[in-house]
Amino acid sequence: MIKAVLIDLDGTLVTRDILDVICGIVGKEKDSEQINQEYYAGIRTGITPLIDRINLLQGVTISQIQHTLKGNSFLISGATELLDYLNQTHIISILNSGNILPVLEYYQNLLGINYTIGTHPVLEGEVIKQMTPKDLPERNYRVIRIKRLLDELSIHPQETLAIGDSPSDIKIFELAGTSIAINPKAGIEKFADYVIDNNLFQAISIIKKLNDF
Repeated sequence: MIKAVLIDLDGTLVTRDILDVICGIVGKEKDSEQINQEYYAGIRTGITPLIDRINLLQGVTISQIQHTLKGNSFLISGATELLDYLNQTHIISILNSGNILPVLEYYQNLLGINYTIGTHPVLEGEVIKQMTPKDLPERNYRVIRIKRLLDELSIHPQETLAIGDSPSDIKIFELAGTSIAINPKAGIEKFADYVIDNNLFQAISIIKKLNDF
């Protein structure tokens, strides 16, 4: 029985890497893309590439981020339908990502997502300031925070379905009872129970099958 769905953001709920998009506010979209490419190629590892990308946003405000995403939310096909279905069937939705919380909260409000787990940027008022590794001390912080939340909700990890697209989702797939890779990158499909392409609507039939609806 699926009681919660763990949804990645970039490449899963949306078609673009939103951190790249909002780095474009200060003309650093290409810099963010380069760091990300080096991460996926194994040239850069650990949490440092994420921190370096977030630090490209120094001086950007929460209002600027919201304004940019209102212009184009980059939702993947079926995203709205999936979240509507989860809300109608009272299945908990948990948006989890390395992306920053102001971005995740935008999509939470847009789609009626129940919970978000992401990176806390260093803020002064609503302005993003420089971040250091000590500001994100936990290894595998997404898994740790998901486990904490599931415990609070009295949901066992085996009662969850994870949806993601990249190697950064492997630990989440290993945590969840069932996993779906959408438009999989770098061999993540080998870790998934199901594979779908381009449309999150396909996840609904999988959930129905698992819950015998």
